[in-house]
Amino acid sequence: MPLVEKSYPAMMSAIKSSSVPRTSFLVFYSSIVDGRMWCPDCVDVEPSVREAFDSNDKPEAMLFYVGKKEEWRTPENVARVDWKVSGIPTIIKLQEGKEIARVTETEILDSGNWQAFLKN
Repeated sequence: MPLVEKSYPAMMSAIKSSSVPRTSFLVFYSSIVDGRMWCPDCVDVEPSVREAFDSNDKPEAMLFYVGKKEEWRTPENVARVDWKVSGIPTIIKLQEGKEIARVTETEILDSGNWQAFLKN
């Protein structure tokens, strides 16, 4: 399943519906400003994330952009409030709509940790 960008309401609706596969992933990235993500850590992990999710034979991953830098830094940011995301990039693994694991930049860039996260 390709990496699919979703609005926050659409993402939450998909998670609550029975249409989400048993195991799926949420990818939290910085928003795109002037043609690229403003967060250098998000840019660094992008190749690994695309490789893991961006084709029809890969697991489903929903992509959510947390906003511009000033939006991300507010304590009321929806990713911070609803998903307890404290840094980006963050990828959350869901099993039947419930969080079972998460990784951030360091784990994504470590090939062994990244592959274990994707498989378990």
